[in-house]
Amino acid sequence: MKFVVIDDDPTGSQTVHDCLLLLKWDYSTLVKGFESKSNLFFILANTRSLPENDAKSTIEEICKNLKTVIAAQAYEEEIIFISRGDSTLRGHNFLEPSTLNCCLGPFDATFHIPAFIEGKRLTINGAHFIDRTPINKTIFARDKIFGYETSNVKNLLFQQSKSQINFEDIKNLFLSDLEMLNDAENNIVFKTLKNLKNNKHVIVDVENYSQLNKFSLVIKKLIKQKKYLFRTAASFISSISEKKSFSQSEIFFSNLRLRNKEKFLLPGLIIVGSYVELSTIQLNNLLEISNCHPVEVDVFEFFKINSSDNNHKQRNLFKNKFLKEIRSSFEKGKTPVLFTSRKFMSLDSSELFNFYNLLACFIAELVADLKYEIGYLISKGGITTNFILSKGLNANYVYLEGQILTGISVVTYNLKNDKKLPIVTHPGNIGTNDSLVNIWKVFENKNIF
Repeated sequence: MKFVVIDDDPTGSQTVHDCLLLLKWDYSTLVKGFESKSNLFFILANTRSLPENDAKSTIEEICKNLKTVIAAQAYEEEIIFISRGDSTLRGHNFLEPSTLNCCLGPFDATFHIPAFIEGKRLTINGAHFIDRTPINKTIFARDKIFGYETSNVKNLLFQQSKSQINFEDIKNLFLSDLEMLNDAENNIVFKTLKNLKNNKHVIVDVENYSQLNKFSLVIKKLIKQKKYLFRTAASFISSISEKKSFSQSEIFFSNLRLRNKEKFLLPGLIIVGSYVELSTIQLNNLLEISNCHPVEVDVFEFFKINSSDNNHKQRNLFKNKFLKEIRSSFEKGKTPVLFTSRKFMSLDSSELFNFYNLLACFIAELVADLKYEIGYLISKGGITTNFILSKGLNANYVYLEGQILTGISVVTYNLKNDKKLPIVTHPGNIGTNDSLVNIWKVFENKNIF
């Protein structure tokens, strides 16, 4: 059984380890995923950074290539498709699985499982919570692009479908149902799942891994008879694949840091692109360390440059200014922390998509110019990280080493000099106030535990 996860940003692998994350979906790269030793691999579609039409086109292209590879290679093992989305409900939660159903289906059912247990994001009685706070009462509900006003997942899905599905056709699998569920053919809940057809949408309650694992066991039995699709956060991927989160030792990660030809440790670089409140708190705590040098990208200045006529020369000057400041930090033995100014642009959603992508591309270009000069990279924010991996480093794939902290992964990228650059893929909405500080201390070999 092979699990193919189509991820809307690079952070959905935060509960598993030892697998490939594909940044491209051409034939040869997809074959590499299918033939990898792990029972799962991720395709980093980065669709959360795209408006609806572009996201749909990207999913369609991925599906077309998947079908070509599967047909040509004649794989005999069962293939399970998972659409990984954000546990804070930001993203194309209806569009992406709907497109997958059109291209790879028809499926008997699509299960929506947004619970991320490690981050205290739980679904109870059909409503979604963060640490027992209804999701619509959190800052994530005020997202400039993907904001919402309800914590009820069924209501949100119906709204995002723009009435393409009937409200009555969206079902719930409640905690009480999970308590009764087992894999006996005469079990009433088992039979309900078995009888699902015509791509019924089902919201699944999850409060802990024992419930999720019970559900996964039943799904594995039914999958031999049924064709199911899943739109989930990260916890379900760990449960269904049995590829658990794996926290390596502090020494393991510090030893990943690259050295130069003289065997001296190369400096680190930290990028913070995420705008969520937690990211700002983590950033401010990091900048209290005297050995971390702040390098701020003013978003209004960047916008002004990109909006001007003949901006190529201005953009290059802007870029070179940052490269000079970052390299100066290296020479002084400090860790540069490149971050976008904590300001919001007053743009409509399509303009925001475009601007954030331009900004992420700019940051990716900086990393591309510095990739042989650094010993490790810490990247905060899913969209930013994806652009760094796919555009800046032009990676076909990266290898998932494991989690340095709960929900925060480390991948390695093969440089052309045969060295492997460690990259921390730190989600914007995950971690404690001191996560960035603690990760920096691990790579700088400061004893914190």
